[in-house]
Amino acid sequence: MAVTYQSPVPTQIKEREPSSLAGLLLRPMTEPGQRMVWLGTLFCGGLFVRVFWDNLGHFYYSWTTDENYSHGFLVPLISLYFANQVARGGPVPIRGGQWVGSLLLLVALMGRLVTILLPIPFLGDVAFLIGLAGLFTLLCGTAALARYWFGFFFLIFMVPLPIALYSKIASPLQLLASRVASTAMNATGVPVLCEGNKMTLPGGLQMFVAEACSGMRQLTGFLALTTAVAYSSSRPVWYRVIIVISALPIALSANIARVILTGYIMHFINPQFALGTYHTLEGLLMMGFGLLLLHFECCLLDYISRAAAGGGGGRSETGAPKARPLAVGPS
Repeated sequence: MAVTYQSPVPTQIKEREPSSLAGLLLRPMTEPGQRMVWLGTLFCGGLFVRVFWDNLGHFYYSWTTDENYSHGFLVPLISLYFANQVARGGPVPIRGGQWVGSLLLLVALMGRLVTILLPIPFLGDVAFLIGLAGLFTLLCGTAALARYWFGFFFLIFMVPLPIALYSKIASPLQLLASRVASTAMNATGVPVLCEGNKMTLPGGLQMFVAEACSGMRQLTGFLALTTAVAYSSSRPVWYRVIIVISALPIALSANIARVILTGYIMHFINPQFALGTYHTLEGLLMMGFGLLLLHFECCLLDYISRAAAGGGGGRSETGAPKARPLAVGPS
């Protein structure tokens, strides 16, 4: 009996799916049937940019002139990073999205029209983000929006707050930092007289906790950081909620520590070392102190999470994103 070997029927080799956001976006340009759609999309995108051109200029002006929003240049890059991580999970079926995308674009355009009558840049900035999500939904569908939602949500951290709202938040933070810092310095043997946001040290030295030193900069920065960490973590929901909420006490602690350190430098060393470049270095040092607090918090929450799970460690949840490159604390 003759035995023959029959080679298996060769299966069709599928084209490798793009593993990056750029690959997913550029792939339709190589398909002849989709080129006209994407050319039309580019044209509509150009019109969208033209409508919201003033808001783009407001972003640039705020990021370059206001130190509280100097992190704004990084926010779109971080959003693209998260979107690229999601894109590594493969393409999303393009279906639906016409109604949802059109509704979001209509809301965005209405918001932009309102800013013509009421010159409130914040409304136009938020309308720009809504319109961006609407344009994406109209092009890629609701399934894509549900998958890439965090990339659009994270962009909110680049939007400058209205001046009135900013002042209402910053003023109480100024008073709180002044009072807590003066109490701590009095308790450690440095007599301080606190009058509002003005602190008088021995020798008539006066230190003002200005609005720029209220802690708003640390608060916005740590809120964006903790939100990114919570999204990237595979821990339970309660763990991630606590991480986001902790942005406020961490930012306040870091700012109060900065005021206390400045007071000690003025009293024990030289007031000149609390000004200019030295003051900026103190701010960077206290940001590092805040990151250290965040690390210790993650370590404590990891311990509690493992204890609650019976030593099994933090388990990922069904709704957690697939790509989680960031990790704070022990794994």
